[in-house]
Amino acid sequence: MGSLTDRYVSATVRELAQDQRDDVDRELRGTIEDMVEARLDTDAATDREEAERAVLVELGDPVRLAAGYTGRPLHLIGPAVYPEWRRLVTLLVTVISPIAAVGTLVVRLFVDDVATDGVGPAFGSAALAGLTTAFHVVFWTTLVFAILERAQPGAGVMGWTPDQLPDAPSSRRSVGRSEAVFSVVALVVMALAVGWQETSSPVRVRGEAVPVLDPALWSGWLPLFLVLLAAHAALVLVALRARRWTWTTVGVGVALDLAVAALLVGLAQTDRLYDPAFVAALVDGGWATAGRDLRVATVLGVVAVTVWDQVETARRMRSR
Repeated sequence: MGSLTDRYVSATVRELAQDQRDDVDRELRGTIEDMVEARLDTDAATDREEAERAVLVELGDPVRLAAGYTGRPLHLIGPAVYPEWRRLVTLLVTVISPIAAVGTLVVRLFVDDVATDGVGPAFGSAALAGLTTAFHVVFWTTLVFAILERAQPGAGVMGWTPDQLPDAPSSRRSVGRSEAVFSVVALVVMALAVGWQETSSPVRVRGEAVPVLDPALWSGWLPLFLVLLAAHAALVLVALRARRWTWTTVGVGVALDLAVAALLVGLAQTDRLYDPAFVAALVDGGWATAGRDLRVATVLGVVAVTVWDQVETARRMRSR
């Protein structure tokens, strides 16, 4: 045989274990010889070199051929482990990435001096931390699954049983993990904003930060607001555990929404929500009607969000 066969066989057996190489070498050379002779018998006009080249093209890449002898996968994550990999990656990304983002936001808002740099870099760092964490989760999980698949070729990493089947979504009342995580993270960010405005308000008077909310509210109303937020987060987790919204959890949710709305609207209407020094600073800065505009915007915003939330809740519970 010519050099093409020698080079092809050499490239193939190079990928094999030492104890396989001699047997595969003889078998492969015999296969190529038989295929070349068959082509020559079929087409007398074809010379041996052309037939040899056509046979090697038909056999394909030697790396792929060698994988057929060893059973080694030619993919990073194959169909045997892909479903388990996807379930685990989805779970870790939706849980760990928001935690990393919120943790970074807490550090930047309450440990770093954001009064000088503003809050933009803090939220930017939080978003970057969430994305970086998601990247690491995907990378390291994929690496582990790739190693396990090669250690147990042809088999799943953990196996599958019917017990792993998720509940069928019977209606819009079902609670998804992503929905729950988003709701809890939003509530946590809202609670952090209450603390942030006290220590790192963007409005400054004579070099000192002026709180947005009236500091007198910490004697009772703001702690109550934070308790209501915590109760709402706990309610979302209860619904997630049950995998659906029930009339009981919806009723508690409506009560919490109305309590928060009543608290904010009541404080705004009586001009007790915003710090008088904060409003005065806005007026001195050229916003002459700051007090009235903030009151109206707060009331309208709270009412609109509350009504919209109740409409969505009613639509959810009416669906089947």
